[in-house]
Amino acid sequence: MPVIHHIGWAVRSIDASRTHFEAALGLDLKSEEVFPNLRVAFFGGGSAMIELLQPLTDDSDVARFLARRGEGMHHLALRVDDVAAALAEAPGRGLQLIDSAPRPGARGTLVGMVDPKREDGVLVQYVQER
Repeated sequence: MPVIHHIGWAVRSIDASRTHFEAALGLDLKSEEVFPNLRVAFFGGGSAMIELLQPLTDDSDVARFLARRGEGMHHLALRVDDVAAALAEAPGRGLQLIDSAPRPGARGTLVGMVDPKREDGVLVQYVQER
């Protein structure tokens, strides 16, 4: 059974948002990574973390999300044992595939995204620890 791994939160600037997540919410910065069009930072720990997502290019998925919706919850990440199996089962659960196969994620994980096609628009990411 999947459990919450982290909540992805889109921000315009990790540096500008950091004080809120550290000082106001009391979540420690755990790690940061940079991908070709995305910077991520993980806060918190234990049973769930917050992942801040900052676009580095104007044509990235997160940049388009920010333009449409502004800062806020981008995705709910669920920890699974096998991302490939979760993606294979997703269409039968009424979810539309965004990723057809697992791909490398932050912190050495494998990930895969699906879209529940709900009005709330919160994407689901499957995360497999390696």
